Amino acid sequence: MKNPIDIVSDSKHSLVHIGSLDSFDLTEGGKRAASDMLRYFDTHDLSCLKDAVKAYDRLIPVENFGGEYTALRWICKLLLAPASKIAKRFLDEPVVESWYRYLSDNNFEKLRLYIQYKYHFKDLTFGDMENSRMLRFLEDFILFSNPDRERWEKTARILRKLRIEPGLTVADVGCGSGYFTFKFADMVGPEGKVYGIEINPLHIEYLKSFVKTNNLRNVEIVTSNLDGIGLQPDVRADIVFSCSLFHVLYACFNETDRKAFIESIRRTLHPHGALIVMDNDLIKDGDLPYHGPYIAKDLLISQLHHYGFWLVKRVQVTKQRYALIFEQTKVSALPDNTNLEQGVISAMTGVSLVKYALADAAPSARYSEKGKQAAEMFYKALTDKQGFGTVADAYENIIPAERIGDEYTAFVWFCEVMKADEQIRSHMLSDSLAREYYDYFSADDFALLKRYLTQKYELSADIKEPIDNLMQIGEYIAFNNPARDRWEKTDEMLKYMGIKPGHVVADVGCGSGYFSYKFARMTGAGGKVYATEINKEALSYVESMRDRYQLNIIPVISALNDTKLPAGEIDTVFMCSMYHAVYVASIEFVKDAFIASIKNALKKDGRLIVVDNEISRAGIPDYYGSGIDRRLIISQLTHYGFRLVDEKQFIPQRYILIFQKESV
Repeated sequence: MKNPIDIVSDSKHSLVHIGSLDSFDLTEGGKRAASDMLRYFDTHDLSCLKDAVKAYDRLIPVENFGGEYTALRWICKLLLAPASKIAKRFLDEPVVESWYRYLSDNNFEKLRLYIQYKYHFKDLTFGDMENSRMLRFLEDFILFSNPDRERWEKTARILRKLRIEPGLTVADVGCGSGYFTFKFADMVGPEGKVYGIEINPLHIEYLKSFVKTNNLRNVEIVTSNLDGIGLQPDVRADIVFSCSLFHVLYACFNETDRKAFIESIRRTLHPHGALIVMDNDLIKDGDLPYHGPYIAKDLLISQLHHYGFWLVKRVQVTKQRYALIFEQTKVSALPDNTNLEQGVISAMTGVSLVKYALADAAPSARYSEKGKQAAEMFYKALTDKQGFGTVADAYENIIPAERIGDEYTAFVWFCEVMKADEQIRSHMLSDSLAREYYDYFSADDFALLKRYLTQKYELSADIKEPIDNLMQIGEYIAFNNPARDRWEKTDEMLKYMGIKPGHVVADVGCGSGYFSYKFARMTGAGGKVYATEINKEALSYVESMRDRYQLNIIPVISALNDTKLPAGEIDTVFMCSMYHAVYVASIEFVKDAFIASIKNALKKDGRLIVVDNEISRAGIPDYYGSGIDRRLIISQLTHYGFRLVDEKQFIPQRYILIFQKESV
């Protein structure tokens, strides 16, 4: 067997992809078929369904492997079937009947919502977490409880290879709406037991309702959390099974939570029990890739070996999907291999090569108890106009241990402004951006900042005026923070970049324009700064800043697959805290097009500067957000035609990579 240490990054393909709702695998054909279904819901014209079925029959063999097309086609076929055949042919299984009823209730209210938002007949507004969470739930519900899932997954062939026998106890971790849970219940029989383990409350509500309605005595639904699977300490399982979860566990959990989560699996398993992991594989050749998230299996094998699981069997009935069967070992880790050849990365560690913070994570996942206590103190100080020194001290004690680069230094800055005398305060606000930042949040007696603290840190259960764009406000606080240089050493970083007057710079993914503003000063009247962003609200702020201060900034509304920059004009393309998202969240052809647009925009021998965040290292506090092992960036951009010419690190949590565009 291949050494689980050796992970080879030998192409431009990302080793792990998390996916996003704004998926570029939506084709015109898929959108037309979805439109046909919506028209049927409004008109009940059967010809609409017939057109949709014809479209799906054309599309399914050539695109969207494992996506929703087979599920939507199945619904169309049911609606076209004679009433006498529906019960026997389509709805004879309780799990299928329940799935269909959930989507079809109230004239297909839930299915309409999914199709409208998924296919962009309606667009989610920025920060609409409620509909975003519902859409993610419905996507999982439709994909994974799909009655026609066998068609693409070959589920029965996989199950025959998984050693699940009558009388066993199975823990289905991350069970979603129970597709495998209820199959396992049949397989283990009345003498066995299945625990359906899930964290999403929408799935849990559905699961509990189904179990109660169908009186399933050998199924128990368990609520898990980020640091464990949720089973009682005395529960033991013969098999722990997890499908389409470990790419999230690998990329989106911090190391502490991931270790605790996997340790809870170890505690639950009988000594000779099996951990079975199913997920989606990286496809490099001409085969149709899985429609969404995937993770190269070697990443999982290596990391799980570190945690004491040894691979004993691989099951792969399609190229897109694999199942890995592990048993526990007494050896928790192999020695680190520090002398790996070029292009080989050590992944035999509890630290993942990428860390990707999910935007719609619960607020409590984004702060500690100390952070909440400090927020309560800060809110009180803003209300009483006293106690700012104590608040600043509280944050200064937290910052070295957590949330490096987050909003805490900004909160300290506010405290320093508030406790300063008039002369010092005037100096602190002499920079135009600092003054604008302060005025924005201090208006109406700090009303917006107080609302932000209340909602972000859950200081009250009764939020009278919730902030719709909470995430955007948080990004503005953190990224335009006047005290940002304290943790980032921004001034040293900018000096190192060597941007000169007259240069043309592109700030790709500019956010609220923190670097765009600084580049405008550095390039002067003879230069240009293109500020690109997909968030129109953030870009409108940059535009207003440009107009107010008469800056040489050109705002550009970009796309995930195109920077929209002019060809051959840019001296330096700059990306800060963004490449990890390109690597992890963009599907391959979107990433290809995005990088191609950067190359096209650069002058001959133009530079690409990538600033991103380190992943965990022993003894060094983490950057609060996403990160990526720099070797993945270097390897990938090399395959895209860039040459690394220099790199620098001013703080342990952050690095700078300077690439030169290779001449053709």
